[in-house]
Amino acid sequence: MRLLRTLVFTFFALPFALVAQLKSQVSPSVVLPSVTAYALDRVKVTLPGDFAAPLNLLILSFQRDQQSAVDGWVPVVARINGANVKVQPWSLPISPRENILYRWWLNASLRGSLAPGQPRHFTVPLYIDKAQFLRSLQVPSEQQIVLLLTDRAGHVLWREAGPVTDDKKAALTNFLSASSH
Repeated sequence: MRLLRTLVFTFFALPFALVAQLKSQVSPSVVLPSVTAYALDRVKVTLPGDFAAPLNLLILSFQRDQQSAVDGWVPVVARINGANVKVQPWSLPISPRENILYRWWLNASLRGSLAPGQPRHFTVPLYIDKAQFLRSLQVPSEQQIVLLLTDRAGHVLWREAGPVTDDKKAALTNFLSASSH
């Protein structure tokens, strides 16, 4: 009977536990590749080189209808930070390389649709080789937004996908609390 319980645990419970543990942890070799682009305030930025905060929450979006999910995360980070910025949120809409006229039109549209209080400097549309960029960050799908918590050097420390939920907020808060000790 003991052997049977061990086998049941090994084949059924253990894989689920490992998947849950790996969900928000990241391989230590995942690093944001260096990208240079113009933020919506028209200032040229290079990421991760221009990260000033100790931690940066990159919110990757891939489709226009994902903007409400992006907007849901910004106040979460504001509440976590309190009076001083420990975690800087960056909104990174990801698009394939496009001609300059299309980029101008899309950037103007993004500027007009920013949520009140969302700084333009921290919204950086990226027109890049999407497949290569997402592969380097181990992002398997564009169906949901992806959140990547990085250090100043761009090392990915934590990840999540999808709109904000109480469980996801708690996971981020718990990770930040554990890593600050």
